[in-house]
Amino acid sequence: FYTSDYDLSKFNANQYGFGISYTDIFAKFHLFKFGLKSIDLKYNYYKRNTGLKANIIAAGIKFILD
Repeated sequence: FYTSDYDLSKFNANQYGFGISYTDIFAKFHLFKFGLKSIDLKYNYYKRNTGLKANIIAAGIKFILD
């Protein structure tokens, strides 16, 4: 995109990542009355030419109510 702010004119950033997901279509695993639907795990690496670097990890669990 374009900006009129001179400080941001040379700004460059990149983000790379991957993720894995497991889906239990029959919801065999139960925790009390909740059946496991899916588990997600994602990783991202963010790098900016100003020196900022970040490692981002996100996790998610979905349950269904029996």
